[in-house]
Amino acid sequence: MTTRGELADILFPDVHETVEELLHRYPKRTTDKVLRFAPSPTWYLHFGGLYTSFVGWKYAKQNNGIMILRIEDTDQKREIEWAAELLISALQKFWIEFDEGPINTNEEKGEYGPYTQSKRGDLYKVFAKHLLSQGMAYPCWMSEEKLNEIREMQMVSKIIPWIYGNYSERRNKTPDELLEKFHEEGDTFPVLRFRSHGDTSKKIVFNDLIRGDISMIDNYNDIVLIKWDGLPTYHLAHIVDDTLMGVTIITRSEEWLTSVPLHLQLFNAFNLPAPQYCHLAPICKLDEWKKRKLSKRKDPEANVEYFFEEGYPAQALLEYIMTLADSSYEDWQRENEDKSFMDFQFSIEKMNVAGPLFDFVKLQNIANIYLSKISTEELYNQWLEWAEKYHTELANLMKKDPEYTRAALNIERHTEKDPKRFTLYTDIEKNILFFFDEKWPEIKWNKPEFPENIPLETLKAFAEDYAQNYNLSGDVLTWFDQLKEIGKKYGFAANNAEFKQWGFIWKVGDLAMFLRIQLCWAKQTPDLFSVMKVLWDKRIKERLLDL
Repeated sequence: MTTRGELADILFPDVHETVEELLHRYPKRTTDKVLRFAPSPTWYLHFGGLYTSFVGWKYAKQNNGIMILRIEDTDQKREIEWAAELLISALQKFWIEFDEGPINTNEEKGEYGPYTQSKRGDLYKVFAKHLLSQGMAYPCWMSEEKLNEIREMQMVSKIIPWIYGNYSERRNKTPDELLEKFHEEGDTFPVLRFRSHGDTSKKIVFNDLIRGDISMIDNYNDIVLIKWDGLPTYHLAHIVDDTLMGVTIITRSEEWLTSVPLHLQLFNAFNLPAPQYCHLAPICKLDEWKKRKLSKRKDPEANVEYFFEEGYPAQALLEYIMTLADSSYEDWQRENEDKSFMDFQFSIEKMNVAGPLFDFVKLQNIANIYLSKISTEELYNQWLEWAEKYHTELANLMKKDPEYTRAALNIERHTEKDPKRFTLYTDIEKNILFFFDEKWPEIKWNKPEFPENIPLETLKAFAEDYAQNYNLSGDVLTWFDQLKEIGKKYGFAANNAEFKQWGFIWKVGDLAMFLRIQLCWAKQTPDLFSVMKVLWDKRIKERLLDL
């Protein structure tokens, strides 16, 4: 008579290590705050993934804990070859530095690896063999057609669905019967299933860090643990990886909430302590006044690359995520304007059970405040880094004369008149593009019309006079007084009183608008006096006379 242990040895002939030996192979953690972010390389980094990773990373950092990056690539049908590298690269742009995990697709750091699941196959087999030897798992040869047939029958008969109890063909077979079937199938088996209690009436109560105590139906399903390709399902991989890596807190999407009873059963099957679970509500948005989850298909902002392309500062996006994670952060920030979100003591337990709403207005306000506060040097460096990837022509112009570019950026910044005109990196382009002579041929064709009813001859005469006599050595009031005096010679009143009393045809405001258009090729620009001081002599004269 074949024992369960002998059956396990035959089905897993290459597995010679035990679970106990594996547990002793890895050093014991010195902190009880070990978290992980475990994305699947099936596409880009989703905004919800950034949210989840940031929450775990922030919590770990403020509690002297450890944050792990693990690539969960056991679903190889959905895996995209370059997606893992894309995920790692996107996270690095947000300065989310993991203590352990892949640095790139060829290198990793940490003592608990490998940190990519497809490289951990031998570890999963050790745990799978243990369950088989204990009679808590069994091989299954049920075909897809058979599984569909059972599901259809259950639905028609209004029976609780899935594979459990007598609905499983091999669940109650003896080791000898299973071994006989194994040999009949050429010493192969398609999947390994977990033997649950199979009782659909049982309930379980467990604790979630956000949601508190939760009561739900206990797992009754004989879930697949090892798939036909030899790789584990998420359920077994989760137990193995988080146990061996010493993870103590699981932050993940609420879609996994219903899997907690199964996972607790699996931890109990191995006589292992379960981590604390924390299921985050999904990021939502309003669509025709109805709340729905952020969608990969419908919402471009679901892909974090969207924010890079649009020119959102990564730092601002993280601060915005902090407002989604903890509603008290905004009040704290207003009281601590000089502090970073990293100084804020964030509490997982206080996170909202309902999904936070994505709000572009709030995000852009945070981005505007952030770009307004940083130094001009930092603004230049961040913008250049963005432009080198998304606007190489502009980046080359910036690098051609960095001092000139910084002076253009610095107009009115950090003063009482600071218009806080930069919300995105793309706004910077719009606000200083006219400083570059190289862009003149491109922009001049879209130059706005001059003020109405002013003859071109009058403007030319003024421009020639002003080009020879303007003076920027004084302050803005001195400069404007000079503009008024020169303007009077060509029929421009210095103020409303003069305009009404002395029969002037135009006002000095019209003249200032002409200067703005002729020098900047736009009606809306930073302070004109400051712009002229940056443009300086040669450019000013060339542009004034180019009528």
